[in-house]
Amino acid sequence: MFCALLLSLALSAAAHASALDRDTVTRWIAAAENVRERVEAYEDEEDDDELFDGEGMPTFTDIENIYRTMYNRDAEVRSAARAQGFRSADQWADVSARITMGLLSLEISDNAPEMDAEMARAMREMEDNPNVPPQMREMMMQRMQEAMGGVQRMTEGVREEDLPILRDMRSELRAVVDIGDYGDD
Repeated sequence: MFCALLLSLALSAAAHASALDRDTVTRWIAAAENVRERVEAYEDEEDDDELFDGEGMPTFTDIENIYRTMYNRDAEVRSAARAQGFRSADQWADVSARITMGLLSLEISDNAPEMDAEMARAMREMEDNPNVPPQMREMMMQRMQEAMGGVQRMTEGVREEDLPILRDMRSELRAVVDIGDYGDD
């Protein structure tokens, strides 16, 4: 039993030690394509407040937990993942979160100048608006800053060494990963 635990930990550490490669991402895409409808149904069924941190913004760990839960609860997801060589819930969750959040990080980085400019414009408008009471202005400014912090927290678990392959395979990934407004060019 103890040896099995050590072996499991060693394999887990090895999986975390290397950057994603083209083969892994390609296999993940194939599995994701096979269960896209199941994933979308799962997302529709779940309450975001239960899935994400208290601020409603998904963290790397939140996304990892979602994929782990889908693997454990849904035989179709598990079967598709296993068919592509993902042998455990932890392996599936790790690779899935790295791909999903890495792609999101790329999209946020690409849109950062526009997002920053829009946020600065909105803050200036609020500061200059005499019709907004000071207390309301302060509260709204705080919420805007919290939102920006939430965006930053979303990508904290992203590994820089994963980004080159995700950048190279971005168009294939966009076909199976719903990244919301961040993917709109």
